[in-house]
Amino acid sequence: MTSGPDQAGARPLLGVSASMHDFGDYGGVGVQRPLLECGALPLTLPQLEEAIAPALDALDGLVLAGGRDIDPSRYGEQPDRLLAATEPQRDGFELALVPAALERGLPILGFCRGMQVLNVALGGTLVQDVRLSERWREHPTDPGWTAWKRMERSSLALGEIPPHPRHPIAIADGSVLRHVLGAEQASVDSFHHQAIARLGTGLQATATAPDGVIEAVELPGRPVLAVQWELQEEWRIDRRFLAVFAWFVDAAREHRRLRYKSGGLAA
Repeated sequence: MTSGPDQAGARPLLGVSASMHDFGDYGGVGVQRPLLECGALPLTLPQLEEAIAPALDALDGLVLAGGRDIDPSRYGEQPDRLLAATEPQRDGFELALVPAALERGLPILGFCRGMQVLNVALGGTLVQDVRLSERWREHPTDPGWTAWKRMERSSLALGEIPPHPRHPIAIADGSVLRHVLGAEQASVDSFHHQAIARLGTGLQATATAPDGVIEAVELPGRPVLAVQWELQEEWRIDRRFLAVFAWFVDAAREHRRLRYKSGGLAA
């Protein structure tokens, strides 16, 4: 596991696309802490479409963080009664950001909403609430973010992990996630209330819950991985998950090295 700056002394620069709602101080701590620990410098991106090109030209990787629901009109559906609050400004920004990042070959890491954004950006759809599906009605979730708010407080204080919904996952053989964790099964947190319905173009499901909910997706052959659980907190429970961040930071470092080699960065 790489855990410090690269040979040139520069940390890879990671753009974090994050919510401007709901999270308070946690918005500047939770996602950033494990990225910094693994040797990167995370910076929060402005939600301005005109900033996408210059930002991506400077970045070595992109992180799609959690947040509110995506407006279902973005994947061709009407809002359901169980749809939670949305982030229209962020939707428009991220659905333009993701294709531009993929075009540049940037490593991408997403979690919770981040996985859903990646899926929608590639033409996929979502189940607006797992309780709407007879098959998934018993999937562990956290309506109203009650348990999540306790987790936020715990994270800010680096305190004891509070009780929260969890479930097991099965990890596909040959996947990046399987390689990085060195395990075919794991237990993860379950705060989300939405799930992938139809996979986006090119995405491969690489982890599933026992009820079939897709828990991780990858773009085969590319450094693109997104998971449904709150990865930025799961590593505090199981240190193995820090290896996912380390893998991503190494991918960003390699992207940076190749940009230097091609002349895309000044020495």
